[in-house]
Amino acid sequence: MRFACFALAFAPAPAPAGRRSIGGAAINLILSERKTLRIGSMMLFYVAQGLPLGLFLIAVAAWLAANGMPPAAIASLVATAYLPWSFKFIGAALMDRYAYLPMGRRRAWLIASQAVILLGLFAAAVAAPAPQDLALITVLGVLIFSGGAIQDVAVDGLAVDILPEEEQGTASAFMFGGQALGMAIGGALGGYLLQHHGPAVAFFAFVPFNVGFLLLAIVLRERPGEKLLPWTKGKASAEALIARGMPWLRILAITFRSMMKRDSLVLLAASTLGRAVGGAFTAFWPVFATTQAGFDTSGYSSMVATVGLIVSIACMGAGTLLVSRLGPRRATVVTFAGYALVSLVYLVSPEIAMIGYVFVLLSILREFTDILTSISSNPLRMRLSDKRVGATQFTIYNSLSNLPVALGASLYAWAFGAGGLPLLMTMLIAMTIGCCVIFALLRIGNRVDAPTEHEDELTPVVN
Repeated sequence: MRFACFALAFAPAPAPAGRRSIGGAAINLILSERKTLRIGSMMLFYVAQGLPLGLFLIAVAAWLAANGMPPAAIASLVATAYLPWSFKFIGAALMDRYAYLPMGRRRAWLIASQAVILLGLFAAAVAAPAPQDLALITVLGVLIFSGGAIQDVAVDGLAVDILPEEEQGTASAFMFGGQALGMAIGGALGGYLLQHHGPAVAFFAFVPFNVGFLLLAIVLRERPGEKLLPWTKGKASAEALIARGMPWLRILAITFRSMMKRDSLVLLAASTLGRAVGGAFTAFWPVFATTQAGFDTSGYSSMVATVGLIVSIACMGAGTLLVSRLGPRRATVVTFAGYALVSLVYLVSPEIAMIGYVFVLLSILREFTDILTSISSNPLRMRLSDKRVGATQFTIYNSLSNLPVALGASLYAWAFGAGGLPLLMTMLIAMTIGCCVIFALLRIGNRVDAPTEHEDELTPVVN
């Protein structure tokens, strides 16, 4: 049923007066006018950013581990490649300050980001690095992840700008479900091609995907009357003109005032702990799989991809239901607790975790936790973001949530070297409990939630 909705989103509609048509089919790819188009497009762009994440964090990491690269080197690759995601708030501030408004506030940046990803994939295919070329692989990862981070900022800013309040929870479920789907495809395809056909073929295989996403960004419009491309007809919408040329100091002042609110600080503290746990597992998982659980590069990538495919589709429905029934605050507490369960198994009986089917079950639990924590907490970040600086503030939240992913990968390398698996898992359990307790202190994000007097009237509300 959902796939039918996405098909309808891109199906031609009757052309209203003044709207052009080509070959009798109306051009109606305007995000502000169609719910299914908004949600479907944002899901597809999250698939687009999930593909390189899966390629590097699943396939390349497993490929390196299977070829004898030490855990510390793999953790360093994950931490370094993730840095563009940790500092994407710099791009967000530029995006809020500078935009080609006749094409909308975000779309020109969206097109540029896909071009950067394509450049990185072409460079990686030409360079065809060997497993020992860690420095080159890291540079290529940073370039490709930079494009993904820019796209993430553009899509998140667009979500804050254009999504009605009642659609934010559903959109969040499909966005992060789409990202997980992209990671599953990227991990499976990348792992198989790396093992059987080498890095040149593996990287080049992703080019057609990103060409398609680039074309999607080109044919969409944010609001009626905007230009498709700089040389086509159209003009800036009234909504885009409201935010035109906002001075740097005003952007910073609005963002700082909003982020210094009590709930904003609580969100950041809880996210730091929770995301660091996720980052530690990101670096730990392929190493354990290929050195302890008996998987090779292709087998591990295929397993993770299959799990990711099934779980990502399930989470689109489960995440929507969970947030609507519990509210994003309680849903976030419940879902982050999944990390503690995974850590407890490794702490109590790591020998059981080495058994193939047990490791698969743990991978399913971890994947559910990864996706549902993002789905549940994303409306909280939307709820606290001021629309006037939506890209900047929302991206700062996400950047400060992504920075602990790199820190968590480094924590894994240190803790595993200092005390082995028991020390690492004990630390992760303690961090997860702290994360859940702090999230429970939030005063927003309940199912029934009204804005309080101290909140800015332009702040979006998510119930």
